[in-house]
Amino acid sequence: MPLDLGHWLPEFPIRESCLYLNHAAVCPLPFPVAEAMRRQVTDQQLTGYANSDQWRNSELSCRHLGGQALGCDPEDISIIRSTSEGLSLIAEGLSWKNGDEVLVGEEEFASNVAPWLNLESRGVRVTRFQQPDGRIDPADVEGAMTDRTRLLTVSWVAFHSGWIAPLETLATLCRERGVLIVVDAIQGLGVMTMKMRALGIHAVVADGHKWLLGPEGAGLMATSPGLRRELRPAITGWRNIRREPGSFFLHELEVLKNGRRFEPGATNTVGTAGLGAALDLLNSVGHEQVQARVEVLARLLTRILIAHGWDVFSPGSGQPIAGIVAARHPNVAPGEAAERLAQRKVVSSVRQGSVRFSPHFYTTRGELEALDTILEKVGL
Repeated sequence: MPLDLGHWLPEFPIRESCLYLNHAAVCPLPFPVAEAMRRQVTDQQLTGYANSDQWRNSELSCRHLGGQALGCDPEDISIIRSTSEGLSLIAEGLSWKNGDEVLVGEEEFASNVAPWLNLESRGVRVTRFQQPDGRIDPADVEGAMTDRTRLLTVSWVAFHSGWIAPLETLATLCRERGVLIVVDAIQGLGVMTMKMRALGIHAVVADGHKWLLGPEGAGLMATSPGLRRELRPAITGWRNIRREPGSFFLHELEVLKNGRRFEPGATNTVGTAGLGAALDLLNSVGHEQVQARVEVLARLLTRILIAHGWDVFSPGSGQPIAGIVAARHPNVAPGEAAERLAQRKVVSSVRQGSVRFSPHFYTTRGELEALDTILEKVGL
């Protein structure tokens, strides 16, 4: 069914104040997401814990719709607070041996580096492979592998350039070499559909505050059953263990085996309500329609920037595209360029020496055509 864009535009009030091209940073909340969070706050304000059974519906939505978006089963889903938390749960949960190796790209975002570097005190060696402009060549990964390589971690989409990792090839390589593969999906999930189970990926982690159109502090982690059997929960509490029905005492520890294994205590109910609403919104729009729409917008934005003389470092014609377009003006520093645009109510980011634009599906062609005019007026 074709995308009825006009139906969805009113759900994004940010359009009334600016041209928001910064979803790779933090998204503006759509109306249904903010409203779901307001309802949760009001309910707790007026009723306390009386309706707590109903609050679980948001958790169920996150597991069900999250599983669809990630290509896994609902029981594989853990609701987490951030990408950093999810990656750290994996890093700290594995049983490492002195001399084990982890492969990490040279240009990975810091949250997908810190948890692994933190293992060096436990005798784990972190090996970096080249990743120019965020691009991953499977040959470079394979060349960095040794018989001690235990895990490869990659970003699905490079945060600073938008290059998409060749997950199918990397997953096959890891399967052949007996290596775990972990994917930071925060810059792809919400635009593209992950096929975790089909590809044989062991874990996928993503916060909800970028392309998923959700709030900060509520995200998804998916783990394969095999990986969960290897992962010791780094944190335990009253919610990720088995207890006698109706009892809150504990005498023997038995940790849950599904995704709730990594959810030890109280839930961020407000954030979970927002994340569930965001997943529902994207599911209602249609994941294929969202991806196709964002690709069209990114290609149009690329053509506009090139026509104005910008150097674009993101994927071009013939390459798969997510939603990030990173570019540099030949004569104006990135910070100055972003500031000139901000003065005209165009919101972007500066990352690693480039201006980073990141439109979502609700951006219109007319708005990008207006950007074309704005670039001319501000000398860009």
